[in-house]
Amino acid sequence: MVKRLRKLISSTWFKIVLSVALLLLLFRRSDLGELTHVLAHTEPGWVFASLVGYLFSQALCALRWQLLATPLGFAESYARYFACYFSGMYLNLFAPSTVAGDVGRALFLAGGRRRTLAMTTVLADRGIGFVALAWVAAAAILLLPNYPVPRVLYWSAVIGPPAVALLWLWGPLRAVRFLSSHNRWRVMVEQQLAPYWSDYRLLGVSFTLATVFHLVQIGTQILIAWALALHIPWTFFLIFVPIVNIAGMLPISLNGVGVREAGYWYFLSLIGVDRELAIALGLLSSAVVLASNLTGAPVFLLLRRPAGRLRP
Repeated sequence: MVKRLRKLISSTWFKIVLSVALLLLLFRRSDLGELTHVLAHTEPGWVFASLVGYLFSQALCALRWQLLATPLGFAESYARYFACYFSGMYLNLFAPSTVAGDVGRALFLAGGRRRTLAMTTVLADRGIGFVALAWVAAAAILLLPNYPVPRVLYWSAVIGPPAVALLWLWGPLRAVRFLSSHNRWRVMVEQQLAPYWSDYRLLGVSFTLATVFHLVQIGTQILIAWALALHIPWTFFLIFVPIVNIAGMLPISLNGVGVREAGYWYFLSLIGVDRELAIALGLLSSAVVLASNLTGAPVFLLLRRPAGRLRP
């Protein structure tokens, strides 16, 4: 029974249905006429600026991935990482969460060899991005205490970031101690992945890039708010956008669609923003994400052509 339930939850159709169900629930409880009016009067220039900013943040993420992969022996040019990363973004259109894109860019980088190690670089990229996101959210919650945020988030902000950092630095090393000294997973963690635990300069630069990446993405949400003539304190975006992004990472929806809109409605309702405006912000945010994924299509097609592969 548990196995069948796990298989159902992990299926693509379940995530599509959940995303659609969340949107339908939000629409049912909203004034669709007012929502349509809000979207119809969106300023497209700010939405386009948000898309440009989002694409810039993804280019930064490709650079961070390159920094994390190079010490493991993947000496490719930035153009190669950029192509693999944006191809993965395109693949995200066809699967829940970011699983397809992560697997795709790992396989493109590996080029038929060292696939496990290539996938590890992707997981490291995701991991350090998550650590940075947790720290941004925690800092905002603790330093901006005047917003009506649920008490549980304050405790999470105190406990979560240090726990996540310790888990990154010592978790894998402690876990493999239970394996034989010749076990291939232990060898990989202790030897091949050693820079991820011991090269503090690499970790510092990667963490800084990840923080800038998330701040840029938060900035793109402020631009969308401007497109809707929604003027709320920019500091509140530092709190609710990271939290909603963390929820969107869970593999329960299609690219966070539905989860994002529901999260925006909940948090913006805490400061008195109308439901329709909050949902419109979430919908436009999802549209920017999907549009940015679509820009990876030509790169994906080029990368798949043997003669068009990008090499250093």
